[in-house]
Amino acid sequence: MSFKNVFHKILYLSPRIYKPNYKLITMKKIVSLVIVVFFILNVAKVMAQHPSFTFFGGANMATTDVKFGSTNTDIEDSFKPLYGMNIGAFYDHVLNKDKSQEISVESGLIFENKGYHQKPNETQFSDNKTTLYYVDVPLYLKYRYRFRSRNKFYVGAGPYVGVGLFGNYNYKFQYPGAAETASSSESIKWGNDSMEDDYKRLDYGLSGKMGFLFLNGFNVCVSYDYGLANIAVIETEEAKNRIFRLSIGYTLMLDD
Repeated sequence: MSFKNVFHKILYLSPRIYKPNYKLITMKKIVSLVIVVFFILNVAKVMAQHPSFTFFGGANMATTDVKFGSTNTDIEDSFKPLYGMNIGAFYDHVLNKDKSQEISVESGLIFENKGYHQKPNETQFSDNKTTLYYVDVPLYLKYRYRFRSRNKFYVGAGPYVGVGLFGNYNYKFQYPGAAETASSSESIKWGNDSMEDDYKRLDYGLSGKMGFLFLNGFNVCVSYDYGLANIAVIETEEAKNRIFRLSIGYTLMLDD
């Protein structure tokens, strides 16, 4: 038997010897993606003009697209939107500009909640609010149209990557016909172990936005994230984040 075969057999028979550190692997991926984003921004900065900062906050409508196996069930229909908040800051680089149109690159940080509200139905007796708090780093390519009033309408699209920070389950359970209601609250466990953890920490997907920037800096924006990452730790389950945002903020133009 070759040394290579012996080595692989030892790894197979000795899981304690070879146990991947999934948290370390995930953090390395997150750091790598953040480095890529800032590298792109630095490259854009060389070409950029008219930079700006936007500080914002607003409301979220988060949902989780959940599937159990290959067929739809009544349980999947019980997953409803969870309402929450978002707050963050963006930095914008204008790459190309004429009298009425602008092309720019924008990125920054968003702290927000994702998750779902699982409501009772004929087969589901518990009321479960699962709240997942994330920091997301989107990267938008934006188009802005500038009116004669100097107010601007814009649209943007691009990828995002996020990392789960903390979260919680809030349960309320009542048997049909029972007078008393049982309730409990638990913290989310992040990881990749289907026996010990609840959700994977890393999230990523596509994002689109549309908004209006007024001359006085007032900024109103709606955006939608379509998660591509399966954050479920169970192999037979699929869970992907979806989130709709309404944000209001102030844009500080450093040079216009």
